[in-house]
Amino acid sequence: MPYRTGELTERVTFRREVRSDDGMGGSRSEWQDIATRWALVRPMSGRERLAADKVEASANYLIVVRAPCDVQEKDIAVWGEHALNVRFVKRRGPRALFLEIEAEMGVAV
Repeated sequence: MPYRTGELTERVTFRREVRSDDGMGGSRSEWQDIATRWALVRPMSGRERLAADKVEASANYLIVVRAPCDVQEKDIAVWGEHALNVRFVKRRGPRALFLEIEAEMGVAV
């Protein structure tokens, strides 16, 4: 799908979990920023389900950024106050101008 740079109007920060030694034989994890980009953020689908007498809602989003961007499926995308799990990164080759990222909101990060 062709995109235009002018459509990238939202700021999205991508974060990756980094584990470090806690000095006591264990480890701790932190989310470290890897990139902040202008993006097109578009809702794709949503659903709601009842689990343990609670309504749980989730939504899938398409995030489009200019390529290259080192985003992986293990990362999260922070858009405003929302944290989205990156589910799939569509890599279209080294000459692609844009990177399409599918992410999910409303699930555990």
